Amino acid sequence: MSFTSDIKKEIISRGIGRGKDALAEKQAGASAFIRTSGTLGEKDGKPTFFLVSERENVAEFFMALFSEAFGAELAITRATWDRMSGRDKLLLQCAPQRAEEVLTKSRILKKTGGFKEGISATLVSTEGRKIAYILGAFLGGGSCIVPSENASTGYHLEFVFSSLKTAKDFCMLLAEFELIARLTARKEDSVVYIKSKEQISDFLSVIGAKNALKKFSGLVEKRDEANRNNRAQNCMSGNADKTAIASVKQVVAIQKLSESEVFLTLSEDLRQLAKARLKNPSKSLQELADDFGVSKSCLNHRMRRIIELSSKIKDNEE
Repeated sequence: MSFTSDIKKEIISRGIGRGKDALAEKQAGASAFIRTSGTLGEKDGKPTFFLVSERENVAEFFMALFSEAFGAELAITRATWDRMSGRDKLLLQCAPQRAEEVLTKSRILKKTGGFKEGISATLVSTEGRKIAYILGAFLGGGSCIVPSENASTGYHLEFVFSSLKTAKDFCMLLAEFELIARLTARKEDSVVYIKSKEQISDFLSVIGAKNALKKFSGLVEKRDEANRNNRAQNCMSGNADKTAIASVKQVVAIQKLSESEVFLTLSEDLRQLAKARLKNPSKSLQELADDFGVSKSCLNHRMRRIIELSSKIKDNEE
């Protein structure tokens, strides 16, 4: 089961709309569902709409929610196979004689006729209604991707709207909960998205998805640990490469000295170091320092002296 499914399953188990304002909250959630998964139109001069859901549990949930919020029945009129998602798409339709009433109470249809753009302020006038709208939007057009440990992709939470104005208003709605979202176009849709793992965590907290938040935190920690280990290994690998390159330069310098008379003039300490490096080309300078019982800085100073003398021999030859 995907993480998106986990979140939607938890939202459904908790429901939408509680307390004295439950009816208005249910209507807000239903309105968001229409905005994210619905198609608006007219039939015989009257407004109508149909909804599409890829998840049977979501379809069943909203069939019950529409009955509670509007006293209107939704019926599954068709199921088609979507090759892209590998799922059945369920087509839900409201009885034509009830569609106008549902759209009016959802604040999608103007009293004077025609469809409204954006989110009605009345629809989300309380915190409970705002959260209900966010829940409905996620169930209808939301998804959340948590990358695996070694994946190159990042965290991604998104909501897909058919209306640009509604998507812009939704960004403002999220901002009221200090959730900063961005907006982009995807074909004919408008996508509201968040890529910060901290912001996604805050989102799960806002909607009250405690189980999903716990799982998300665990997945984030697991991936962060894997990233830390990878960085440590890369660092170690990088240091090993630097050590190997330095050792090669040192060996070349020592060989240059050994072929000249300068080698005979070296102090005992420098000669011992030169011989030790030729004998142990793969050892780090720290390991050689440990062998000699001196500090790394001391041995580094001696090695720089050897390289300096080798460089002068090269200059003289030129």
